[in-house]
Amino acid sequence: MYINFNDSKEKFSKELTKFLDSVNDGVFYIGHASILVRLNKKKYIFDVIDNTNFYNNSWLFFPSQINDKRIFDVDGVFVSHIHGDHYDPALLKKIQKNNIPIYILDGRPSFNKDLRSKKIKFKKIPVNEKFFIDKEIWVHGCLHEYNDIDSSLIISNDKLSVYHGNDNFITKKTLAPFKKKVGDIDVACIPFAFIHFYPYLLKSLNNKDNKKEAKRLENLFMNYGINQAKILKPKVIIPFGSNLFHLDNPKCAMNRGVATPVDFVNYAKKFHKSFKNNYKPMLSGSYCLKKNGKISCFFEKISSSKFNIKLEKFTYKKIKLINHKKIAKKTKINKHHLRYIKKKISKNKDRINHKILISNESQKNNKICINIENNKVSIFNRDKLPFNCHYFTVQDNEFNQWLKKKITFEEVLGTRRFTYERYPNTYNVKINSIYTNFL
Repeated sequence: MYINFNDSKEKFSKELTKFLDSVNDGVFYIGHASILVRLNKKKYIFDVIDNTNFYNNSWLFFPSQINDKRIFDVDGVFVSHIHGDHYDPALLKKIQKNNIPIYILDGRPSFNKDLRSKKIKFKKIPVNEKFFIDKEIWVHGCLHEYNDIDSSLIISNDKLSVYHGNDNFITKKTLAPFKKKVGDIDVACIPFAFIHFYPYLLKSLNNKDNKKEAKRLENLFMNYGINQAKILKPKVIIPFGSNLFHLDNPKCAMNRGVATPVDFVNYAKKFHKSFKNNYKPMLSGSYCLKKNGKISCFFEKISSSKFNIKLEKFTYKKIKLINHKKIAKKTKINKHHLRYIKKKISKNKDRINHKILISNESQKNNKICINIENNKVSIFNRDKLPFNCHYFTVQDNEFNQWLKKKITFEEVLGTRRFTYERYPNTYNVKINSIYTNFL
């Protein structure tokens, strides 16, 4: 298992050497949602990032992503979407200095805008269309059905076809016509893991219901992964995008709620028996090669218990190394802060009878209250929550950074350094969209 405690230092990969020494078409798993694909002796990387401690040093990859400079000797780079575990603007700027083309799937203006604002040159790939990036190498991509963030892409030379699914949980509606257009798929990187703050950080549920809901969602998303595999029918299925864990107690409910690649393979063998030998519990440093029409996979076989033991040891050591900030001085909420928040929330056009309350852990009696119905922003100092509200209690450091405009509220959510309550305890996608996009 590839372990690198110090992400800033390069660690030579013997497995990468073996892959690079071969001339066959193949896929090398860099880790999490990143792969290196070789077709016709040309190499392409997908969703590679440098900054493994994104979202305010709140996350870690386990096992570590391969950190070997030879990965960047490529003919092209693909970026699936804008989230921090897939998109690294600083790294992309370094890559473009070597005149390596950067590709994204078209159809997402906000992604285009962010790339331009960071002065990253990129090439757009048309959606739902076969597009040649080289004389004999083509790609075909599709977007998520209702969000404007996620995308999936297949890359092929008609000898080896590789599907990069990142976080894109698309259904039969999109995937069936996609499969019909692209034909046979050799290797598919299939998303399957539920990595979210609900229900783990929600205080409106009792422990029993919280665990029950967590289990339901974990199985639901593994079923999504199996359903994608049933439609795509790949020869090799790589469990994808679930090597992301919160830099917290590795035994906490939120980390335990993330099914590992080993968990998914064991689950799929029960519920997709006809394809059970196609699921491979591949981790960073694993790879597969296609020679004379046959695909050979090279990976370490590991049990769920061994994976979890190594994850615990790794997490505890990383916590000591990173030492997440604890601040002594608290930011006092003033009129300037309220005006700033009012300016942001005023861009929202959905007028809903709902309030969003936000406080830091040490000053819960001094909550910022955002009334979505009339865009009023005020201080709320009562203990009893108003009806129709979400209340976020944010850790001091992240709360201060949000008020000081250093991070957005979406980034606060990304850190997972908060708890929240809903009154009443009902899910509302419009409310979620408002606090994610306008705060």
